Amino acid sequence: MHSLESHSVLLWTGYGPAGYALFVAVYAGLEILAIPAIPLTMSAGLLFGSLIGTIIVSISGTAAASIAFLIARYFARERILKLVEGNKKFLAIDKAIGENGFKVVTLLRLSPLLPFSLGNYLYGLTSVKFIPYVLGSWLGMLPGTWAYVSAGAFGRAIIQEESELRLREGNGGLWTLGLGLLVTAIAATYVTRLAKDAVKDIE
Repeated sequence: MHSLESHSVLLWTGYGPAGYALFVAVYAGLEILAIPAIPLTMSAGLLFGSLIGTIIVSISGTAAASIAFLIARYFARERILKLVEGNKKFLAIDKAIGENGFKVVTLLRLSPLLPFSLGNYLYGLTSVKFIPYVLGSWLGMLPGTWAYVSAGAFGRAIIQEESELRLREGNGGLWTLGLGLLVTAIAATYVTRLAKDAVKDIE
Protein backbone atom coordinates (compact mmCIF):
# COMPACT_ATOMS: atom_id res chain seq x y z
CA MET A 1 0.00 0.00 0.00
CA HIS A 2 2.83 2.32 0.87
CA SER A 3 4.53 1.59 -2.45
CA LEU A 4 1.29 2.37 -4.32
CA GLU A 5 1.01 5.74 -2.56
CA SER A 6 4.66 6.52 -3.31
CA HIS A 7 4.15 5.60 -6.97
CA SER A 8 1.14 7.96 -7.19
CA VAL A 9 3.12 10.81 -5.67
CA LEU A 10 5.93 10.31 -8.13
CA LEU A 11 3.43 10.20 -11.00
CA TRP A 12 2.32 13.78 -10.29
CA THR A 13 5.42 15.32 -8.73
CA GLY A 14 8.17 13.59 -10.64
CA TYR A 15 7.95 16.15 -13.42
CA GLY A 16 8.30 19.13 -11.08
CA PRO A 17 6.24 22.21 -12.06
CA ALA A 18 4.83 20.35 -15.06
CA GLY A 19 3.30 17.76 -12.74
CA TYR A 20 1.61 20.46 -10.67
CA ALA A 21 0.38 22.19 -13.84
CA LEU A 22 -1.11 18.91 -15.08
CA PHE A 23 -3.00 18.46 -11.81
CA VAL A 24 -4.32 22.05 -12.01
CA ALA A 25 -5.46 21.54 -15.61
CA VAL A 26 -7.28 18.28 -14.84
CA TYR A 27 -8.91 19.70 -11.72
CA ALA A 28 -10.03 22.93 -13.39
CA GLY A 29 -11.34 21.00 -16.39
CA LEU A 30 -13.54 18.81 -14.20
CA GLU A 31 -14.97 21.82 -12.38
CA ILE A 32 -15.71 23.70 -15.60
CA LEU A 33 -17.61 20.62 -16.81
CA ALA A 34 -19.51 20.67 -13.48
CA ILE A 35 -18.08 17.30 -12.46
CA PRO A 36 -17.63 17.04 -8.66
CA ALA A 37 -13.94 17.30 -7.84
CA ILE A 38 -14.06 16.42 -4.14
CA PRO A 39 -12.25 13.08 -4.69
CA LEU A 40 -9.50 14.94 -6.56
CA THR A 41 -9.38 17.57 -3.81
CA MET A 42 -8.80 14.89 -1.19
CA SER A 43 -6.26 13.18 -3.40
CA ALA A 44 -4.27 16.44 -3.47
CA GLY A 45 -3.72 16.02 0.26
CA LEU A 46 -2.70 12.40 -0.25
CA LEU A 47 -0.27 13.28 -3.02
CA PHE A 48 1.16 16.61 -1.93
CA GLY A 49 0.37 17.07 1.77
CA SER A 50 -1.82 19.72 3.41
CA LEU A 51 0.09 22.91 2.57
CA ILE A 52 1.12 22.24 -1.03
CA GLY A 53 -2.14 20.44 -1.74
CA THR A 54 -4.21 23.37 -0.48
CA ILE A 55 -2.21 25.82 -2.60
CA ILE A 56 -2.63 23.70 -5.74
CA VAL A 57 -6.35 23.09 -5.23
CA SER A 58 -6.91 26.76 -4.37
CA ILE A 59 -5.30 27.80 -7.64
CA SER A 60 -7.24 25.14 -9.55
CA GLY A 61 -10.61 26.01 -8.02
CA THR A 62 -10.15 29.75 -8.47
CA ALA A 63 -9.13 29.27 -12.10
CA ALA A 64 -12.18 27.09 -12.78
CA ALA A 65 -14.48 29.57 -11.03
CA SER A 66 -13.09 32.44 -13.09
CA ILE A 67 -13.40 30.66 -16.44
CA ALA A 68 -16.95 29.46 -15.78
CA PHE A 69 -17.94 32.95 -14.62
CA LEU A 70 -16.62 34.51 -17.83
CA ILE A 71 -18.38 31.91 -19.97
CA ALA A 72 -21.71 32.71 -18.32
CA ARG A 73 -21.09 36.46 -18.30
CA TYR A 74 -20.31 36.82 -21.98
CA PHE A 75 -22.50 34.09 -23.46
CA ALA A 76 -25.64 34.17 -21.33
CA ARG A 77 -25.99 37.29 -19.17
CA GLU A 78 -27.42 39.54 -21.88
CA ARG A 79 -30.00 36.91 -22.76
CA ILE A 80 -31.05 36.61 -19.11
CA LEU A 81 -31.39 40.38 -18.77
CA LYS A 82 -33.66 40.51 -21.81
CA LEU A 83 -35.89 37.81 -20.34
CA VAL A 84 -36.28 39.65 -17.02
CA GLU A 85 -36.25 43.18 -18.42
CA GLY A 86 -39.64 43.98 -16.89
CA ASN A 87 -39.00 42.25 -13.57
CA LYS A 88 -38.05 45.12 -11.25
CA LYS A 89 -37.55 42.88 -8.24
CA PHE A 90 -34.99 40.73 -10.01
CA LEU A 91 -33.14 43.77 -11.33
CA ALA A 92 -33.08 45.37 -7.86
CA ILE A 93 -31.72 42.22 -6.25
CA ASP A 94 -29.22 41.83 -9.06
CA LYS A 95 -28.02 45.39 -8.44
CA ALA A 96 -27.74 44.80 -4.68
CA ILE A 97 -25.63 41.71 -5.28
CA GLY A 98 -23.41 43.69 -7.63
CA GLU A 99 -22.86 46.40 -5.01
CA ASN A 100 -22.13 43.86 -2.24
CA GLY A 101 -20.49 41.27 -4.45
CA PHE A 102 -17.41 40.51 -2.39
CA LYS A 103 -19.37 39.92 0.83
CA VAL A 104 -22.08 37.86 -0.83
CA VAL A 105 -19.69 35.66 -2.80
CA THR A 106 -17.37 35.13 0.17
CA LEU A 107 -20.22 34.10 2.48
CA LEU A 108 -21.84 31.81 -0.07
CA ARG A 109 -18.50 30.16 -0.87
CA LEU A 110 -17.96 29.55 2.83
CA SER A 111 -21.32 27.81 3.09
CA PRO A 112 -22.82 24.87 1.19
CA LEU A 113 -25.94 26.86 0.22
CA LEU A 114 -24.95 26.85 -3.44
CA PRO A 115 -23.12 23.98 -5.21
CA PHE A 116 -19.65 25.13 -6.27
CA SER A 117 -19.76 24.21 -9.97
CA LEU A 118 -23.29 25.54 -10.45
CA GLY A 119 -22.46 28.72 -8.55
CA ASN A 120 -19.57 29.48 -10.89
CA TYR A 121 -22.02 29.94 -13.74
CA LEU A 122 -24.82 31.54 -11.75
CA TYR A 123 -22.56 34.33 -10.49
CA GLY A 124 -21.74 35.15 -14.09
CA LEU A 125 -25.44 35.84 -14.65
CA THR A 126 -25.49 38.49 -11.91
CA SER A 127 -24.02 41.99 -11.93
CA VAL A 128 -21.22 41.18 -9.49
CA LYS A 129 -17.89 42.57 -10.70
CA PHE A 130 -15.23 40.10 -11.83
CA ILE A 131 -12.42 41.06 -9.41
CA PRO A 132 -14.61 41.04 -6.24
CA TYR A 133 -16.03 37.72 -7.44
CA VAL A 134 -12.60 36.15 -7.90
CA LEU A 135 -11.28 37.45 -4.56
CA GLY A 136 -14.45 36.43 -2.73
CA SER A 137 -14.39 32.98 -4.32
CA TRP A 138 -10.74 32.43 -3.45
CA LEU A 139 -11.12 33.55 0.15
CA GLY A 140 -14.43 31.77 0.70
CA MET A 141 -13.17 28.46 -0.71
CA LEU A 142 -10.02 28.30 1.42
CA PRO A 143 -11.53 26.73 4.59
CA GLY A 144 -13.38 24.04 2.65
CA THR A 145 -10.34 23.38 0.49
CA TRP A 146 -8.16 23.02 3.57
CA ALA A 147 -10.67 20.62 5.15
CA TYR A 148 -10.88 18.26 2.16
CA VAL A 149 -7.16 18.40 1.41
CA SER A 150 -6.43 17.76 5.09
CA ALA A 151 -8.67 14.71 4.97
CA GLY A 152 -6.49 13.37 2.17
CA ALA A 153 -3.34 14.27 4.05
CA PHE A 154 -4.78 12.49 7.07
CA GLY A 155 -4.89 9.30 5.00
CA ARG A 156 -1.34 9.92 3.86
CA ALA A 157 -0.26 10.31 7.47
CA ILE A 158 -1.86 6.98 8.35
CA ILE A 159 -0.03 5.30 5.50
CA GLN A 160 3.25 6.84 6.61
CA GLU A 161 2.48 6.21 10.31
CA GLU A 162 2.93 9.84 11.31
CA SER A 163 0.75 9.96 14.43
CA GLU A 164 1.48 13.61 15.28
CA LEU A 165 0.43 14.81 11.84
CA ARG A 166 -2.71 12.66 12.01
CA LEU A 167 -3.80 14.34 15.21
CA ARG A 168 -3.15 17.84 13.88
CA GLU A 169 -4.98 17.27 10.59
CA GLY A 170 -7.93 15.59 12.31
CA ASN A 171 -8.45 18.48 14.72
CA GLY A 172 -8.14 20.98 11.89
CA GLY A 173 -10.89 19.22 9.95
CA LEU A 174 -13.27 19.34 12.93
CA TRP A 175 -12.66 23.04 13.49
CA THR A 176 -13.26 23.74 9.80
CA LEU A 177 -16.53 21.80 9.85
CA GLY A 178 -17.79 23.80 12.82
CA LEU A 179 -16.81 27.06 11.15
CA GLY A 180 -18.59 26.02 7.97
CA LEU A 181 -21.85 25.37 9.81
CA LEU A 182 -21.66 28.75 11.55
CA VAL A 183 -20.96 30.64 8.34
CA THR A 184 -23.79 28.83 6.57
CA ALA A 185 -26.24 30.34 9.05
CA ILE A 186 -24.66 33.78 8.68
CA ALA A 187 -24.72 33.55 4.87
CA ALA A 188 -28.38 32.55 4.78
CA THR A 189 -29.32 35.45 7.08
CA TYR A 190 -27.26 38.00 5.18
CA VAL A 191 -28.44 37.04 1.70
CA THR A 192 -32.07 36.96 2.85
CA ARG A 193 -31.76 40.44 4.37
CA LEU A 194 -30.04 41.72 1.24
CA ALA A 195 -32.88 40.46 -0.94
CA LYS A 196 -35.54 41.96 1.32
CA ASP A 197 -33.78 45.36 1.36
CA ALA A 198 -33.55 45.34 -2.42
CA VAL A 199 -37.26 44.63 -2.77
CA LYS A 200 -38.13 47.42 -0.29
CA ASP A 201 -36.09 49.88 -2.34
CA ILE A 202 -38.22 49.38 -5.41
CA GLU A 203 -41.51 49.37 -3.52
